[in-house]
Parts: sequence; structure tokens; C-alpha cells
Amino acid sequence: MRSTWPFVAGVIVAALVTAFNLPIMAATALGMMYVRSLDGAAAMLQGESSVMLREDGGRLSIRMVNTGYSIASVPVVGEPRPRRLLVRQHVVLGEDGLGRASLDAWPMGSVAELRKAPLYSVRAIASGASLGDDGMFWTEHAGRRTAYSLTDGFRLFDADLPLVQFAFEPDSRRMAALALADEEYAERGGVAVITYAAPARVLRRLVLVADDPMRAATLRATMTSTRLVSYTDEAMGGRVIELPLAAGPVRVPVTVSDLETGRAVLPAGLRLVPLREWGTP
Repeated sequence: MRSTWPFVAGVIVAALVTAFNLPIMAATALGMMYVRSLDGAAAMLQGESSVMLREDGGRLSIRMVNTGYSIASVPVVGEPRPRRLLVRQHVVLGEDGLGRASLDAWPMGSVAELRKAPLYSVRAIASGASLGDDGMFWTEHAGRRTAYSLTDGFRLFDADLPLVQFAFEPDSRRMAALALADEEYAERGGVAVITYAAPARVLRRLVLVADDPMRAATLRATMTSTRLVSYTDEAMGGRVIELPLAAGPVRVPVTVSDLETGRAVLPAGLRLVPLREWGTP
């Protein structure tokens, strides 16, 4: 006769799970009843967070779901005060580290706004996601970070190396990011894309191009061993962004609103080509 212990253990686990979830379910039901009793005076959003362990053939697998809400103050060009948004982050992560991240945003103008569809939504393959204090939603996948604007959910830029951040004035924060050139640019000698940005918006995108395709491939292969830096150089007229390379540095003067490519200093055989923002014709 088979042992009854597995059955008994299953009953005990089920009872414990029920005992743990019952108060949560009851509180949720009461909360929904309370919101309905308020009629037009309230609105409620919900989300799931959970962890599931599963054993299959002696192998454990895990699935994590994290949902969080927060209020973001987003600077918007042309508006005197930051815009307040309610944002919901949802991340699903599997055993292999691959997952999905999403963000939904609602304006915090009235209760009625929360009953409508989100102002915008972001969906991305990612192993993690976070809200920055720079007016951006960040996702990460395979070591690459991608920034989305919290103003409208628009994809702004990618970053394969740590950001360089600085400020011209306390209210004029700026950042520079570098990403390896994707196939679209690599086929034409592209080495890396340099992005100059302010909170929640891109000011300028440039692609570093090598005239020699073999040299471009070599630079791409070694780009992760370098870092963008920024400093003040009076000889170049002020703030400079520099990308150190073995053949010599790429140095680009910056102002509060742009990259001054006309005064940039580059090693022979390299040049900077302006790019349009994503989504523009």
C-alpha cells in the first residue's frame, strides 16, 4: 500500500495556502465593495505579484511576477509644472532570466481618468525594469538598457555602457549614452551611437563611423572596454564629452541644448553622422 503521507502533506499545504490567501481575498473583496459604494468618487486599480516554484523531473523552475504602482512627476517642455502620472510597472521573469516588462500610465487629473484606458503603454522583452529620477522608464535585456520617455512612452535610446551625467545648472541636467551600432549601421561602417539627452527627451543622436569596414568591426569588438567621460576643457570652450580610443580620443564639445559636431576632434578615418530621432521620417 502506498504511503498516505504525500496525500496528507498535500492537504496540509493546501490548507496553509488557503489560510494565507483568504484574508487577502477578503480584503480585496471588501475594498472593491467600498469603492463601488463610493459610486463616482473613487476608482481602484489592482495588480498581481507572485512567485511560483515548480518541480519537474527533479528540476526546479521559478516564475516571478512583480507589479508595482508609483506616482511620477514628469517635466514636460512648455508646461510650467511637472505632469503627475500614476504608473504601473509589471515584470514577468522566468527561470532562464528572460521575461517581459510593461508600463502603463494614467494622468492624475481626476478619478475619471483612472477608469479610462492608459494614456500610453510600453511593452518590451526584458529581464528587469525600473523608473529613473530622470523622467525615464528603463528596461534591461542582454546587458543593454533602453530608455523610454515617461511623458509619452516613446523609445528614446539604448545604452550599452554606463551613462555620463552632468548639469549646466541645477535645473539643466544632461546625460550622454553610448550603444554599439546595430546591424543597420554596422553594415555602413557604424561603430557606436552616441546620444545626448535631457530628462525624458533626446537632444541629439550621432553615429560614429569608420571609413574602413575592418577598422569599424575591430572598434565595435573592443568598445565595451572603454567608457564615455565628460569634463570641462577651457581650450575647447567648456564642457566636453570624450570617448577614449586606442587611436586617439573622440572629443565633442557640448552646450546645454546640443552637441557641437563642427568643433569635434576625431582620429583620422573616423567621422560623426547625425541621426534622426526614432519614429521621425
